[in-house]
Amino acid sequence: MASAPEAPAGRDFDYDYIVAGAGPAGLAAAGFLAKSGSRVAVFENRPRPEDVFGSYPVVLNARGIAALEQLDEAVAKRACSTGMDVKELHIVPGNRTVARVKTWGTGIMRDQMAQILLESAEERANVTFFWEHKLSSIDFAAHSCSFCLPDGSEATFTASRLVAADGNRSRVRRLCEENVEGFHVEADPWGFQLRFMTSKGQPGQTVVDPAHHFVLGDKGYVCQQPNGVWSVSLRVLPGQDEDFLTANEATEERVEKLREYTTKHAKDFAENLLDDEAYRGFYSCRAFDGIVVKCSCLNPAGWVCIIGDAAHAVQPATGEGINSGLEDAAVLGQAVLESPEDPFAAYDARRREDAHALHALALRARDKVVAPPPRQQAASIMVTIGLSIAKKLHTSAGTAQDYMLGERARTVGVKGYAELVAMEDRQTRGLRKVAMGIGKVFRIPKDRRTAHRV
Repeated sequence: MASAPEAPAGRDFDYDYIVAGAGPAGLAAAGFLAKSGSRVAVFENRPRPEDVFGSYPVVLNARGIAALEQLDEAVAKRACSTGMDVKELHIVPGNRTVARVKTWGTGIMRDQMAQILLESAEERANVTFFWEHKLSSIDFAAHSCSFCLPDGSEATFTASRLVAADGNRSRVRRLCEENVEGFHVEADPWGFQLRFMTSKGQPGQTVVDPAHHFVLGDKGYVCQQPNGVWSVSLRVLPGQDEDFLTANEATEERVEKLREYTTKHAKDFAENLLDDEAYRGFYSCRAFDGIVVKCSCLNPAGWVCIIGDAAHAVQPATGEGINSGLEDAAVLGQAVLESPEDPFAAYDARRREDAHALHALALRARDKVVAPPPRQQAASIMVTIGLSIAKKLHTSAGTAQDYMLGERARTVGVKGYAELVAMEDRQTRGLRKVAMGIGKVFRIPKDRRTAHRV
């Protein structure tokens, strides 16, 4: 842990805890802290959210739901009843289903989950919300945070402790990097963007099951939202992909090329879910990107702790973003109860190894998405098929994915991320070596430049 200034002696703070960020992780943390009897203030740059379908779909898995149950069983039940069951995850590269994973989870919009947590927190008398307050600075010695308001004025509040839950480009984390000796962060871009098409689907279609989610290899993801609208996300590589994927204006030529591309890589979904309006809507959809984050510790400055995407931002292919953030909040809540004298040190001791392991999982998932070399891509598909066969032959107790979105997380139990990384290493080391060897025998190009020459 980085060196920490002591709290000002005899100081009466405005709050016991300030939580920066009102996303799911921050709101869950506020709930856990309030349960301990603490005075909590939540600060958010945005206005209070209203349009929950203006966000994006996520899946609450056994990890995330367990954390919600620890917070409040009523919150967990409401989340599950608001969302929709996700029963299978299909891996479908190039229109071929290479794996089916039995899953247990709830599909829900990210801001739907935040709204449920917000309404629960607002019922607690010891939680105060400050909307449209943008963090500008932190006085680490005085334990104070200053915020810019919409009218240009500034307000300053003090707290015994500060919880950073302000997203993957966290302002708190950046200020800690600049001011806390020994604290450092690795932040790597996703290397791609996501753009969405939405549609109600063809009337009466039965080819695509709403209870299934679909990974289109390295090309995208398909699922149905709780309001019955289908979401088809496509991976975009700025600077590499053709104009019809990167442009922001729909033309007849671009729409037709987009239709052909989607049919080539996701035929069933193109034919049964998408219409002309969906393809045209692609160009008015803002492209999403992000970063993958690893922090040297999770309690810089001693009185600050970092949770959620601020602590270990991943990328969508892991399926763990919202779930890891909710679990962070639950671990923090337990640390506050069991180690009230220094809860953030206890949180860091319990959570850092898993946060670093989650970073490793995120980088591996990114490498599968960001146009991997042909031989590596083929090897990944062969490894996926090999693991699937091993499960069917009962020679494997399950893969890391089975203990994340998979059903085993519920039937066997949730495993820590460090344990999942170790499991994946054991299971894939030999398989990947054989798969790369097969790729060499069949002269699958080792890099993209060779592939272009061939």
